Amino acid sequence: MLRVPRYVDLLQTGAINPKPEMKAERRAGAIVMLEADRAPGAIAMSRAMDEAIGCARTTGIGWCAACNITHAGAVGYFALQAARAGMAGMVMTASGPLMAYHGSRVPGVSTNPLAISFPTGKRALYVIDMSTSTVAMGKLMSARDTRKQVPLGWGIDAQGRDTTQSAKIATLLPMSGAKGSGLSFMIECLCSLTVHNPIIANALESGADWDNPFLNGAAVAIDLAAFGDVNRIREEADRLGDAILSLPAAAGVDRILLPGERGDSTLLERERTGIPLPLGTWNRLLATAKALGVRAPEI
Repeated sequence: MLRVPRYVDLLQTGAINPKPEMKAERRAGAIVMLEADRAPGAIAMSRAMDEAIGCARTTGIGWCAACNITHAGAVGYFALQAARAGMAGMVMTASGPLMAYHGSRVPGVSTNPLAISFPTGKRALYVIDMSTSTVAMGKLMSARDTRKQVPLGWGIDAQGRDTTQSAKIATLLPMSGAKGSGLSFMIECLCSLTVHNPIIANALESGADWDNPFLNGAAVAIDLAAFGDVNRIREEADRLGDAILSLPAAAGVDRILLPGERGDSTLLERERTGIPLPLGTWNRLLATAKALGVRAPEI
């Protein structure tokens, strides 16, 4: 919802191609290289995971590298495609500099997300979906729309100084310092260098403000049947969850959560009560609707 106005802008300028001609340009064993032709990111990465799953059914593992996608949203969605097919999944995307490289005071790498999913027996599917920054850009955008201050450590201002004012954050900070920026660096290697479409080096060497909306992504599927008894693996996944949930909770913690449980509970709540929007977000949506001649819903 935060990004709908931006998506509309990208469609109007032609950066997002509403009628892409995506094609697999190369197939080599378990590897597929997908030219996404500037497709909406959600469409491109869903296709990429379908390609990876298809490879995995034949070879045990599939890796689809997608070139020239656009913003894909929450990548855990695509990782779950693999888990729903009974496979383990992993998804990454790479974009331009938004986040400081550890030790620097300007954008050097991106907030490149990573998601991993795993099927279960009786439990809800496991999935972790994380940004390599302390906080995802979407949360900063939401804080700006509500004009709220944010915790120290989210980002730095244009002079490289720590700030809690969301409007002044110019550069996000990596999670866990060198670990976050190093992980982002390696995702750029895996997603961009492999498809001969470097993003970070091009951006940093250009010396100008980077506003390239094109990204790269990778979708990986692992067929658990290649390891033997799938039912046993799923049962062990359930057992692992049971073991974690049996741990004593820390002070102030109501309930221990497994990977994906917080998102599942939020999904159910949103389906029941709707999506709460900051006033700033709502006003930008109204302006976009008016510009397009779309009647806004009455509230």
